[in-house]
Amino acid sequence: MYLKLTVLGLLLLGWTNLAIVFLIVNVIMTNFGKRIFAGFCSNFASKYNDTSNSLKIELFKDLNDMKKGEKISILEIGAGPGANFKYFDREALVQTVEPNLHFAKYFDENRSKFPKLDIKDIKEGFGEDLSAAGIADASVDAVVMTLVLCSVRDQLKCLEEIKRVLKPGGKFFYMEHIIGDEGSTIRTVHKLLMIGGFWPFMADGCCTDRATDKVMETAGFGNLEQKKYDLPISEDAGIPFKLCGGIVKPHLMGVATK
Repeated sequence: MYLKLTVLGLLLLGWTNLAIVFLIVNVIMTNFGKRIFAGFCSNFASKYNDTSNSLKIELFKDLNDMKKGEKISILEIGAGPGANFKYFDREALVQTVEPNLHFAKYFDENRSKFPKLDIKDIKEGFGEDLSAAGIADASVDAVVMTLVLCSVRDQLKCLEEIKRVLKPGGKFFYMEHIIGDEGSTIRTVHKLLMIGGFWPFMADGCCTDRATDKVMETAGFGNLEQKKYDLPISEDAGIPFKLCGGIVKPHLMGVATK
């Protein structure tokens, strides 16, 4: 509906060429958006790992220390290209649930680099319904999500599913971008990007206005440790990463225990 209103408004203003551009972009994103996003995100994930390396090492320390000497079971929701595999420094069986199977090519390239991990094929599915992907109750030691809670349709339902599949004492590891603080310029930018569903349409469902930190506080985990921070972006980063990284600069990371 918003697209139709935008195009109609542009036509009424006499901006025919711009209206045509909007229509072409809509056709491209509707038909090829998920494929384009998978390619872009795979490239972005590599650069994101570079800038977040020390933070991811910190985040996954507990994962690598839990049940020493045992082969644990890890479920990653929204694994994308498998950018987190390099941080699982232990023996583990890794299952993944991913709604966009256009990541499969990048995923397979990545998992071949980590023979110590028993990484199963991607299961198509969504975080809000892990049972549909065959993930049983109390079956995994750890659940991982990075830059995914921004795009699930129902965060609380997804978190309920995570609690369902975790074993007693199991841990949920997450790293997400969140809406900027009250009164900040970036918060205004985040809200503007959501007008008319612009950013979710361009970024495969990603939302810039989610206060995931507050949602986690109400999710009902037995223990919660989390912290907010700004994504560190180096001066020598490329312009595309600086632009996208700047938009998602307010960040959150944490570990929640069932």
